Amino acid sequence: MIFLSAGHHSRRLAGADPGAVNSHGIKEGDVTIEFRDLVSGYLRQMNVPHKLDSDQETLQQYTNRVQTGTGSVVCEYHLNAASPAATGTETLVEVDADRLDLACAKELSAATSLILGIKNRGTLSEAQTRHKRLALMKEYGIVVLHEICFITNDNDMRAYQAKKHELAKAHAQILVKYEQIIP
Repeated sequence: MIFLSAGHHSRRLAGADPGAVNSHGIKEGDVTIEFRDLVSGYLRQMNVPHKLDSDQETLQQYTNRVQTGTGSVVCEYHLNAASPAATGTETLVEVDADRLDLACAKELSAATSLILGIKNRGTLSEAQTRHKRLALMKEYGIVVLHEICFITNDNDMRAYQAKKHELAKAHAQILVKYEQIIP
């Protein structure tokens, strides 16, 4: 089963964290919901069963609700934020990621880099993040957190807006490929 979630998606909840907000007022939570829904749409077109987080639940509620297993592919979408010059895409994996986690992460970053024409920043361990451990990484199966691009870089965001449908279709195909690999 494929599980998709949108980082900072809980914007409709009281006190929710919308994630990063760029100089044009675009919120990370809005973009990640949009992209999650685009990927979901392509999975539906392919008749691939999958589950989504709800815009009304917290990450903790989502991880408590979903029942991932060794045959699962779990992907959460985020956008990076830094100086306006920072650019690129990267994918995070758990500290003890196996070869399939790493391969899936590598393909997601490569596809995003190629389609959007932005730098491929590669694959990082959750230990390399400021939090050191990420709640999503406790799930079973292939687990990745994909940073699509930098919300603070106008060129990254223009590329995302222009190519988001092509990118979502590519991500759906990659996620299906990895779901079919796992026993």
